[in-house]
Amino acid sequence: MARTKTMASIDAKIVKAQTTVEKTKARYDAAIAELETLYAEKRDLQAKELATAIEKSGKSYEDVLTFVKSGKR
Repeated sequence: MARTKTMASIDAKIVKAQTTVEKTKARYDAAIAELETLYAEKRDLQAKELATAIEKSGKSYEDVLTFVKSGKR
């Protein structure tokens, strides 16, 4: 025969599940924050590399902008 659960045992399991969810959400939030930081660092590095490449190319800002907007290869 199936064992009857008591209200106290169900409440204890609810508390345990809530704690697990809270800890998991905290880890998730921390991972998302780290990911956003890494994406920002990558964008900054790409912007610096692009600026350096433009400077070394000898092309003017207008030349580079026209090239990028035209989509030519």
